[in-house]
Amino acid sequence: MKNLLTLFTMLAFISSCSKGNNADVKPAQDKKPARVVKLNVDMTEEQRLQKAADSGYQSWRNSPVDVAQAALVNAGANVNMADCRLLSEKVDEAVVSASNKKGSYKVICKRVVKDGGIWTATEVEVGELSGEAGHQIGGENMEHEHREHEH
Repeated sequence: MKNLLTLFTMLAFISSCSKGNNADVKPAQDKKPARVVKLNVDMTEEQRLQKAADSGYQSWRNSPVDVAQAALVNAGANVNMADCRLLSEKVDEAVVSASNKKGSYKVICKRVVKDGGIWTATEVEVGELSGEAGHQIGGENMEHEHREHEH
């Protein structure tokens, strides 16, 4: 996966270099800066969800990619599982990227209940491609998702 990402980055760089001085390319300063949205995390609810996962329910919460996608969909971003990529995963924190035609997202997931426990989306970095992406992901303290489905 890491080799693929490196290859993709290199190809993107080579491709952009080969375009030369193309007037259609927007200058980097025209891109809106990313906005970080902190997600409200209810520890009582997270502990309940951890107990459910420990009992074999909602096993999808053990995957940071699944949790990130669910958080984005719950916030109104139209992203499919195929749109999500695991960028990094440590013992207690994972970073998942996703994008659609309206924007790009970087979701930070943490294990807030216990070591090796379920993942919880704690913040989303929103990079807007159009004015609509900012409206999809709620205010600075949007509610955390708690959908009740099996994965």
